[in-house]
Amino acid sequence: MTTLFTSRLLLAAFAIISLAACSTTNTAGSTGQFQAKSNWTSSFLSQVLGGQTMPDGVNNWACRPANNQNPVVLIHGTFSSSMYSFGALGPALANQNLCVYSIDYGAAEPSDWFKGVGPVDESAQRIADFVKFVKTTTGGDKVTLVGHSQGGLIGFYYLKMLQGAAHVDRFVALAPSVNGTSIAKTPNRDNVEYCLACADQHPRSALLRELKTGPIAMPNVQYSVLVTKNDKVVVPVENQFVKEPGVQNIYIQDLLPGKRVSHSGMLYDTETLDLIVKLVQGQSLQTASN
Repeated sequence: MTTLFTSRLLLAAFAIISLAACSTTNTAGSTGQFQAKSNWTSSFLSQVLGGQTMPDGVNNWACRPANNQNPVVLIHGTFSSSMYSFGALGPALANQNLCVYSIDYGAAEPSDWFKGVGPVDESAQRIADFVKFVKTTTGGDKVTLVGHSQGGLIGFYYLKMLQGAAHVDRFVALAPSVNGTSIAKTPNRDNVEYCLACADQHPRSALLRELKTGPIAMPNVQYSVLVTKNDKVVVPVENQFVKEPGVQNIYIQDLLPGKRVSHSGMLYDTETLDLIVKLVQGQSLQTASN
């Protein structure tokens, strides 16, 4: 790996760890069989120094969903991994007796610490293949999909552009970059040396223009979008919502007034995790706006 790439990865690490650390949250703890990490940094160190590649309770291939449940597939975001993003959410879902699965995607090199930098359409195809594998292995008819940040964009893209709606009954998008983010510098992949996914998440990227031709939400899928008003990564924050029929758009702060939780911190805050688990289980979260 070149010095330039190494420098960019270290900068990305510093930025993401800083984002996770700046939230005022009730950090996740473990009260069930599967052990949750308390924050993003703990998950990062568990993978980089401890060699743990998946959260506790995730990718248990002997698990079989109960009659009224589907397997759950988690999709991490940019400059992240399944371990970094879902060190708390994975165990929280597994402790609800759900079968939970995830895969790392989009690494420039297999040994890179940070994944999710490849083209979004290629990463979506990787997720499509993984969903089929999960269905075949578990015997599930459909899956419940959960995506954070770029993982949310990938979920929307997969459901619409790769006919994923035939395989998914419920999609929970957490702070999704479905309409891009203003911090992306260019919409042109040719102008990017490393993070092609960053170009795809520019509001004027070709990928997003294609996705937004016609409705984004597909029939027969239950959509929920959960967003924090404190997000400084996918901005403007209100652009994370998909304002279409059949999509439940929710601000965390409408349910938890005064809650300060960041883009990454939402994945490690106990109260927010409770909301996410309820959405994954198909519960409707009532706010004044919905």
